[in-house]
Amino acid sequence: MAVSGIRLFELSPLALLPSPGHTDTRTRPKAPRATSLRIIAVSLLLVAFGALLWLCPVTQEMGARGRLLRLDWWTVAALAAACEIVVQMVQVNGHRQVRAISMNEIATVLGLFFATPGGFVTGRLLGVLVALVLWRRQGPVKVFFNGSMLFAESMLALLLFNLIRGSDVHIDPRAWAAALVATICGGLLSAVAVTVVIAVVDGETKRRDFLLEAGRGATTSAWVTCIALVAVHALDADSRAAVPLAVSMVLLLIAYRSYCSLSERHLSLERLYRFSHAVSSTPEVNEILTGVLQHAREVLRADYAEIVFVSSEAGHQPLRIDSRGSNGKLRRVRLSDEAANDPSWAGVFGSGGPLLIPRGDRSHRNLLADRDLRDAVLVPLRGEAGIVGTILVGDRISDVRSFDTDDVQLLMTVANHASMALQNGQLVDRLKHDALHDKLTGLPNRNLLQEEMLQAIQEMREDRSPGLAVLNLDLVNFKQVNDTFGLALGDLLLQQVGRRLHDRLAGRGVLARTGGDEFTVLLPAVDSVAASLEIAAQLRCGLEKPVSIQGVDVEVGVSIGIAVAPLHGADGHTLLKRADAAMYYAKNSGSGLHVYDKGLDANETPERLALTAELRQGISAGQLEVYVQPQASLRTGMVLGVEALVRWRHPRHGLLFPDTFIPLAERNGLIPQLTDAVLEQAVAACGRWRRAGHRLTVSVNLSARSNLNEKLIENVQQLLNRHGVPAKALTLEITESSVIRDPARTRIVLDQLHALGVGLSIDDFGTGYSSLSYLRQLPVQEVKIDKSFVMNMLAEPNDAAIVRSIVDLGTNLDLAVVAEGVEDAATRAELQRMGCTNMQGFYLAAPMPLAGFMDWLAAREGHLAEAR
Repeated sequence: MAVSGIRLFELSPLALLPSPGHTDTRTRPKAPRATSLRIIAVSLLLVAFGALLWLCPVTQEMGARGRLLRLDWWTVAALAAACEIVVQMVQVNGHRQVRAISMNEIATVLGLFFATPGGFVTGRLLGVLVALVLWRRQGPVKVFFNGSMLFAESMLALLLFNLIRGSDVHIDPRAWAAALVATICGGLLSAVAVTVVIAVVDGETKRRDFLLEAGRGATTSAWVTCIALVAVHALDADSRAAVPLAVSMVLLLIAYRSYCSLSERHLSLERLYRFSHAVSSTPEVNEILTGVLQHAREVLRADYAEIVFVSSEAGHQPLRIDSRGSNGKLRRVRLSDEAANDPSWAGVFGSGGPLLIPRGDRSHRNLLADRDLRDAVLVPLRGEAGIVGTILVGDRISDVRSFDTDDVQLLMTVANHASMALQNGQLVDRLKHDALHDKLTGLPNRNLLQEEMLQAIQEMREDRSPGLAVLNLDLVNFKQVNDTFGLALGDLLLQQVGRRLHDRLAGRGVLARTGGDEFTVLLPAVDSVAASLEIAAQLRCGLEKPVSIQGVDVEVGVSIGIAVAPLHGADGHTLLKRADAAMYYAKNSGSGLHVYDKGLDANETPERLALTAELRQGISAGQLEVYVQPQASLRTGMVLGVEALVRWRHPRHGLLFPDTFIPLAERNGLIPQLTDAVLEQAVAACGRWRRAGHRLTVSVNLSARSNLNEKLIENVQQLLNRHGVPAKALTLEITESSVIRDPARTRIVLDQLHALGVGLSIDDFGTGYSSLSYLRQLPVQEVKIDKSFVMNMLAEPNDAAIVRSIVDLGTNLDLAVVAEGVEDAATRAELQRMGCTNMQGFYLAAPMPLAGFMDWLAAREGHLAEAR
């Protein structure tokens, strides 16, 4: 039921205080004392306005003249109090202020017709004030304002009623009009007064909101006045009609309260829906925390919210994250020993049950006093491992009611949503961290280095930075350490070296692990060779002392190459290439430290230059061979296709693996020719297999430079047509650097390939920035889980969690998921249980020459047939 009769019932005191962390004095809210004085000033103006109206002779005419029924002032007071007790609370300005709306027009109209002016004003004023003080328990400032507003409103209603009705004592259309104008104009006066007070509190008000609210109030006032006029006619005809009218009024109030309750539940559900949508629409943990606290306050109409997380690390106190006010920033603080041992908080964390602390409850006063709250609801926050903390909401924005059991259930629902959102956010953050950091050392990897370099170059081009320097570091004799002491000790050595270099760098730049024993340092805002040499010398000095690992002292040296922008290049690729060239020179010459100069030939030593020339000839001479590794369905075991893997049959060195010659091809522009050679052999073999009745697919890796090859689309189309292979039988795997190098160009090329019908896959998913950030943007149909996660998933819970998350993510995005590095039956079974689609690895078959694949496939199909 819509209602009218606006009162300024609720203003949160905290709405008058500055938001946490906000120090701009131009926007800081007024102090509470100054605001109270302004509200009192507005109230005095209303009193003065009402007094002027009372002095008008028309106002004091006998309203009940000639009527059989007379209402005493106490009857008017009882009617006014009853109408004021049942109100509708309307939330305004976010969640900080609440207005209460009552249908007191019924008492107003009856008083105008049947009471004397003095009895009408006195009864109405006393009845409402008693309800405000005893029932609403309002403070002095609010009572004074509402009383002043009620007095002015009553005087205006009397004046207008008597002016329009005149001396006629009959209840006719003229009397109806008088009552309607009196109640509507009185309601408009209240709306103006409340709007002025809100403007005093907030410093601003919106004209549109005032007009909309005044229009709704006028409409509702007219409707309630019509009901009151029916009562006037009934009482005027027979005073005994008061009995059925009273019963009707009680029923109306009951129905009205039911409506208010349903309306409040509807608003709560709407707020809960907005909360669920808000916390699920962002993967960032900090944004989720901000959203949880903000929406928890809004859902429960409270002014304070906090989340307490219990640390799993020994000696760390629980961490409290809170905010107060709608614009409050997050504040993090460790609980004191006293707060952590508080029986109220510890009881909820220990038992897992909720705690309701209404106003006046003294049994939990320590918890409330610690947070300066009047009331609170405290519920546990659950995670995968059980209860991980608590969520508390306090200071309900209401002078009328405190929290109740419905609020407890509502907050528990909020906590459940928050728990799921935080778990998802933490998983995404962990995946993002893993994608941008080296798993062994925890340092940034090449992808994060590329990001930082792009930013530093952009700042240099915009004249916000004088330049930058790149240092490439390669450990000396690291291979001998691995061969002598084993890979495990070698990994420990890399971790120790990473920590030492990080400590020596002391925050002056970015240290990244970019290869097996290679590190790269990016120094933003450094354009001086001398400054770069000084930092490089400090890094070398940090590794002069032997590294002690498990009682073994290991001598480790380092060779460093330096390139400085803009002196040695203005883009990241050039700087890395020239720093690499300087590093190899420092390593081969024995100097240990060298700055790039033009005498260096683009990162090549004589041996590497010779190998590059031989690679160019080898591609032309057909020395590249394609090996294939099968891929099979985890559910059926049926072989679905193969991945093409390139090898180089070198005349002198024998069979070389990609790690040896792919970097040379990338640095010297041979990738397009190499890719064309691999595609030719792979697509031709696929055509032969399909003509023989085997509906197999073939996957070919694309390097970063392949995606920028202008002729790639045309070459793929020609190959498919020449060998009679449908586009869907070819899958192209995207490398990590292909996306990060040139995202815009990569997207164009991949869209064109997708338009041809060629399948697209993201290789080594979970280890690189591009695969995680662009998964939803690129037209891919498949993701391949990196073997580093799959091979250790049975022994490492973290790896298993990442694999499970990637499988779930791929399934939800309707992508095929291929697990690389499947080495045994147990891993295969676990992947199948997780719902992974396909597998690839030595458990199925090792990479094999093209010529031997059909024999292997026949034997495989024979074994499967026997097993059935």
